[in-house]
Amino acid sequence: MTGSPTVRRRRLATALRRLREQTGMTADQAAKEIGISKSALSRIENAQVSVLPPVARGLLELYGVEGEEVDALVQVARDARKRGWWQAYDDVLPEWFEVYVGLEAEASEIRVFQPQLVPGLLQTPDYARAIVRAEHPDAPTEEVNRRVELRLRRQESETSPKLWAVLDESVLHRPVGGSGTFKAQLRHLLDAAEQPGTTVQILTFGAGEYGSMGSAFIVLAFPEPADPGIVYLENRAGSLYLEGQQVREYSRVFEHLVANAASARESRDLIQKAIDRL
Repeated sequence: MTGSPTVRRRRLATALRRLREQTGMTADQAAKEIGISKSALSRIENAQVSVLPPVARGLLELYGVEGEEVDALVQVARDARKRGWWQAYDDVLPEWFEVYVGLEAEASEIRVFQPQLVPGLLQTPDYARAIVRAEHPDAPTEEVNRRVELRLRRQESETSPKLWAVLDESVLHRPVGGSGTFKAQLRHLLDAAEQPGTTVQILTFGAGEYGSMGSAFIVLAFPEPADPGIVYLENRAGSLYLEGQQVREYSRVFEHLVANAASARESRDLIQKAIDRL
């Protein structure tokens, strides 16, 4: 399908929360008026669950929304309940990462800083498999293959987002998967860096210290003004999604990383030199 149900759910949640606040109603009051619990409304407004179209219509009418605007937002509610392609990987896709994949699927721009590894959107199958095996050493081969398949499927975005990756130079020196796999990965990274819409910059050792040192992050931007940007942070136990002022803060950090990193052309030369050393 075109359009991510995760993004639609988030858009509707933002609209419903804003409309309720404009009326001056508390969440408890609004929930009682339409016959749902306060906790259910909270989950709806925080985009944790999809809202049934009749419930969405009831809330909109309660908030004084009329005519075409009601129909448009109810349609968003319907779209938000459709299945995304990634839900076919529920067996290997944790809930906290499912949200990210749904957001990534409709992003128009992805800015990623990675201090240790080639980002997932630029990984080769063998490089990805080596990482998955390191993260899940006891997983059976079938599960490993499913995880790799999911990672590669993410690279086939219908939206063709602009991708800007800043990588610490250490990424070019960590032979993930052995020299053969690593060399093929670096060649793939170099090819990607030469494609329109993809920028790769290397933050060299000579740059010294920098903001967010040792901490990867991703900033997502979306084509619709109704879908504000988001920052994604991940750790082994789960993930964190940041919005508003924190998106602006991480965007400033990314701009500083870009300014301190080697230029795109210089970075391609650095990647080629790393390939030549192998």
